[in-house]
Amino acid sequence: MAMLGDTITYDFTTHNPTTGQLQDADFLPTCAIFVEDSDTPMMTPVPIRRVGYPGTYKVTFVASAANGFAGSLSYNLDVIATVKGVQATSRIAEFSLSVVPAVPVQFQI
Repeated sequence: MAMLGDTITYDFTTHNPTTGQLQDADFLPTCAIFVEDSDTPMMTPVPIRRVGYPGTYKVTFVASAANGFAGSLSYNLDVIATVKGVQATSRIAEFSLSVVPAVPVQFQI
């Protein structure tokens, strides 16, 4: 689980709507992060295309309190992309953030 303040990266791909093969979007896809059931994006990070991998992108953002994130809430990351004139939307991630670091379990013998 990601921690509040972490830099998070998610990958996604775009596909030719006719063949299903990986293909670059007609123009740079857009991303939006929604908190809980809000209809207004709290953040719109800009994805970048992975060099040498057609139709493959990554989106990176800092999940910090300064950027509006908080622990114990759920978030959705949606992408809108257009390939060969066909627009599609996909949820690429659902996540929440921990505010307490995981403590390893120690056994005593």
